[in-house]
Amino acid sequence: MLFLRIIDVNLNRLTESLKLIEDITRFHIGDRNLLSRTRKIRKELLQIKRSTPIAAFINARQSRSDLGRKATFDSRRMKSSSELILSNLTRAKEASRTLEEIFKATDIGLSNRLKDIRFKIYDLEKDIIVWLQKKFDPYLCAIIDGQYLMSHNVERITKTLVNNGATMIQLRVKETSDRDFLGFATRIRKAIAIPEVKFIVNDRPDIALACDADGVHLGQYDMEVSRARQLMGEMAIIGMSAHSPREAARGEAGGADYLGVGAVFPTSTKNDARPCTLATLRQICRSVRIPVIGIGGIRDTNFRSVLRAGAAGIAVASFLFEGNLKQRIRSLTRR
Repeated sequence: MLFLRIIDVNLNRLTESLKLIEDITRFHIGDRNLLSRTRKIRKELLQIKRSTPIAAFINARQSRSDLGRKATFDSRRMKSSSELILSNLTRAKEASRTLEEIFKATDIGLSNRLKDIRFKIYDLEKDIIVWLQKKFDPYLCAIIDGQYLMSHNVERITKTLVNNGATMIQLRVKETSDRDFLGFATRIRKAIAIPEVKFIVNDRPDIALACDADGVHLGQYDMEVSRARQLMGEMAIIGMSAHSPREAARGEAGGADYLGVGAVFPTSTKNDARPCTLATLRQICRSVRIPVIGIGGIRDTNFRSVLRAGAAGIAVASFLFEGNLKQRIRSLTRR
């Protein structure tokens, strides 16, 4: 058989990469569907290996004298867990394609089976990327309301929020032109230098798309979640406001990624905010599986009661900006 050493090394690459991806989907991502699909690919690869002369590949191995043994091009430090995941998916795709091409010369059946594995890895990669893109921490959503935009430097407040504990930043603008809305959104987007901090635009999927925001938050009378999903794609984070268990159930069924529930306490930021008690918040948290973020009148003296009610996070606006921004956001990170 031709290219024994190449077959050996690429079977090892593919086996090792898929095993790491399986562990990641099991322990890091925690998604049953992704785990099951990865295990099926590994099982198919095992069946392929059993139909090949593995002993011959191992006997042809020359790892001690391998020219790549001391190479350093692939030993750089990974910047993030996402980069690690994607690099191993790339290794798996490359190895399966190499094996597919080599087996064309000796066993077209094996070549086609490896092609099938390669395309399954493509599909798996897409869905893992969607998961990574949509992964967000709902704990502390800082809302930049339009009334504060003129009296604060947008870039400065955004960086202060990002550097002092905000996990999401939401822009809420009601009374301004679309051009100014987009201008502020674009400036905030550029100022968020940490990918883990997600940027959400209120009400307007078009503005969110135009500034490359991570997602949009929709009210009960805004565009339907399903329609926003069609416009923004699978990777967009889409939140929805809810004030009752019925609205929460509808939002979850419609495909919302999280719910904003409130106003939990009286608030001066939104005069038309519908009240929602802690008891209602608790009921909603128990009735849905997606994250719930409490909003409305939240400050350092009451945010823990929102978390105790079952909320995954809090959304805060006026409390942050009507005092020392840095001190106030830090006061909300003490869980």
